Amino acid sequence: MSSCAGMPFILKGTYLDGKDKFPIDSEKLNVEIEYSIHTLHSIIKRHCKNIFPDLIKSEDRKKSIGDLLCIPTFQHCSCDMLEFTDPAEKEKDKLLKSFYAWCQNLCARLIEDGYWADYIDPCSGKPVLGEAGSSTYNEVEGMQLLLRYRYQQVGMCKVILHPKWGQRIYPASMFTNAPLDIISKAILAMEETFKAPATSGTKNEESK
Repeated sequence: MSSCAGMPFILKGTYLDGKDKFPIDSEKLNVEIEYSIHTLHSIIKRHCKNIFPDLIKSEDRKKSIGDLLCIPTFQHCSCDMLEFTDPAEKEKDKLLKSFYAWCQNLCARLIEDGYWADYIDPCSGKPVLGEAGSSTYNEVEGMQLLLRYRYQQVGMCKVILHPKWGQRIYPASMFTNAPLDIISKAILAMEETFKAPATSGTKNEESK
């Protein structure tokens, strides 16, 4: 598991369904995000063509999906994911913006290098940058399959349990067909560019 800690990002706005979800401004976000990089489980791979319909074209479809890597992320939060109080909703909104800021920057670097990259809107399960397909991405199932984390059944919902933080997390995922070394270099460059003063993160890459 790797972490990028204390990186101030400038959020430039994220577009969903043609609308700017967050206003374009110069707001700086201190993003502390735990991530890991994984090859796809066969169940996730099977659903990807319906989650990301614009990923590739006809004859290249199998090869491109086979090259996909998933980057599940976690942010530690003070509230429980099942809380729906005003303070909890405000914290979730802030963590969503932080996730978007991190992914926007990383995706831009990978796309500039000629790779495909997109991230999942945790609220809808749909890709943010590309066309939405007939299927949505299930974060809880993905975390279970890739990380083997336990979950808790709460009514009709499953809630993923982080080994250190329990339910006090904000989980969200990104996908790319860039190789592991390219992703790692992009993240390191991002850390150097946006590193907060007097803050250092621990980086131990792990790929399954």
